[in-house]
Amino acid sequence: MESLNNAAADVLRRMLASQPTTPAKVAFAWRMAAGSALGRAGDPTFREDGVLIVQTSSDAWRREMLRATPMLLSRVRELVGGDVVRKLVIK
Repeated sequence: MESLNNAAADVLRRMLASQPTTPAKVAFAWRMAAGSALGRAGDPTFREDGVLIVQTSSDAWRREMLRATPMLLSRVRELVGGDVVRKLVIK
């Protein structure tokens, strides 16, 4: 039996895969990957060269996001595809 979290993540991945890659799609994926607190603490901007830049609301949130960067990048890539977001920059 599959857990509800795994099933929901799989549905979200399939839903996003059927949509064109846009800055809005990547920003949505960022918010889902980051969760409610981190998602609200940063403003994502996706560039055409595959760089996702997240401007944080404070130095404290910046430090938290920097610590979590490998996990956050992995989660975003899982949602939008591994070749879409090549780099995550926290400012």
